[in-house]
Amino acid sequence: MFQSTRSCSYDEEQKRRFHSIARSRLKKLAAELALSVGTYHICSNKAGIAVSGEITLHHEQVYLQVGQFGLGSGHGIYPHLQHRRPEPLGPPA
Repeated sequence: MFQSTRSCSYDEEQKRRFHSIARSRLKKLAAELALSVGTYHICSNKAGIAVSGEITLHHEQVYLQVGQFGLGSGHGIYPHLQHRRPEPLGPPA
């Protein structure tokens, strides 16, 4: 069973569960947000043994990243949401 308050650091099984569950929940979120298939993708970066890595939902307007970021002695799952600005067209002026 996955415990969201348990660190993924130095625990490969916890990290595997974390990435699996986060990917599943981000897929559900994409469906709830009515994001059309093909307009987003979900990727997973497991990173090194000492960190959780992150799972990211990429969309043209927004991306949502889930991980255990800078937790110190406290653990949990923290989302990071950022609105994407349109990319400028052509080379920089």
